[in-house]
Amino acid sequence: MEKNSIKPELFERFIANESNAAELNQLFQYFEAADELELKNLIAAEIKSGAEDFDLLGSQKRLDEVHAKLTELLFEKKRSKVLTLVRTGSLLKIAASLLIISLFGLLAYRLLNPDHLIIPGTAIATLSFDGKKTRLGVGRDTTIYQKKGIQVSTKADGTIVYMAVNADSATASRLNTLETPKGGEYKVTLGDGSIVMLNAGSKLTFPTDFRGTERKVSVEGEAFFKVAKNAAKPFIVAVAGSEIKVLGTQFNVSSYPEDRETTATLLEGSIQFSNAGREVILKPNQQVSAGYSKLELRNVSADDFAAWTKGEFLFNDVPLNVVMQKLGRWYKVEVDLAAMPQKNLYIKISRKADIDEVLENISKATGYQFEIESNKIVLEK
Repeated sequence: MEKNSIKPELFERFIANESNAAELNQLFQYFEAADELELKNLIAAEIKSGAEDFDLLGSQKRLDEVHAKLTELLFEKKRSKVLTLVRTGSLLKIAASLLIISLFGLLAYRLLNPDHLIIPGTAIATLSFDGKKTRLGVGRDTTIYQKKGIQVSTKADGTIVYMAVNADSATASRLNTLETPKGGEYKVTLGDGSIVMLNAGSKLTFPTDFRGTERKVSVEGEAFFKVAKNAAKPFIVAVAGSEIKVLGTQFNVSSYPEDRETTATLLEGSIQFSNAGREVILKPNQQVSAGYSKLELRNVSADDFAAWTKGEFLFNDVPLNVVMQKLGRWYKVEVDLAAMPQKNLYIKISRKADIDEVLENISKATGYQFEIESNKIVLEK
C-alpha cells in the first residue's frame, strides 16, 4: 500500500470491531507506514464530522465500548486468526497501540477542552435535497437517493454525484443546496458532468438536472468550477450580484461577505463576467474583481488561486490579514485580524499541516510570532 493511502471505511469498520482478517492486514499496513500526525488527523476528522451531535455522556460511554473492543481484539483473543495476523510484526503492534493512544487522547481532549481541538479541515458538508438535510463526509460509496429518474450517490473520497435519466421536469428543476462549514470542503459532480469544489464556509445552489436553454447555479463563498462543454447551453454562475457565463472552462470564484468584493480567476477557456451593467471577457491567467462600483481586470498566476483544490495554501504577495482569514476558515479558529501587521506574505503550506507548524512557518517568513489563545490566533506582543 502506498504511503498515506487508506480507505476511511476500513478505519470505521475497525473501530466498530467489524474488520475481517484481510481488512485488518490492509489497515495495519497503513498504520505501519503512517506517522503519528496522520493517525491523529484521521481520528480527529471522525470526531469533527460528528461534532454537531456531540454528547458528553454518550461519548464517554462510546469511549469505554471502543476501549473494551480494541483491547479484546488486539490483546486477548489468543487463538484468533485476526490476532495472529495483527501480531505478525512488532511494528504493527506498536502502530496499533499508537492508534489506541491517539484515539483516547483526542477523545479525552475533546471532552475536556472542546474549544481547543484545532485540526485541518476535511471533506464534510450538508446537502439540502428533497426536503431533507443530509450530512456528508468521507466513507464508503453510497447511494443516498434514487427515485423518478434521479440518482444521487456519494463517493469515498468526499464527492457527491448527480445523475438524471428520463427524470420529469418538476424533479429535474428541484433546487439542491450543498453547504460546507468552516473547516470543511466538498466536491459535487452536477447532472451535466460539470464538477464544482466548495471551499470552507461556502454554499452552492443548483438544480437536480439542467433543463431549458441554460445551466444556472449560484454560489456563496469560494468554489472551483470545471464546466462541461456545451455550446448550445451556457453555464451561468450567479454570485453576489454578479454573473459569470461560460461554455466550458475552469475557473475559481470567491465571494465571502467579509471580503466585500467578488473575484473570478480564469485557468483555461474564457468567461464573461457581468456586474451592474458592466461586462468584461477574461482570458487565462486573468482575474476580475467587482465591488463598490468597480470592475478591475488584472493579470495573475491563476494556479495560485486554485492551489487550495490540490491541498495547498499558496500565498504569493498576499496580505497577512488575508492569509490569516483563510486559515481561520480552514482550521475553524478565530483570528484577531485588526492586530495583524500590514505585511505581504510569500509562502506555500499544506492544508493538512498541523496549525502549530503553519504558524511556525509564517513566523519564519514574517518575523512575527503567533500563538493560540482560547481557539483564537493572536499576534504575540
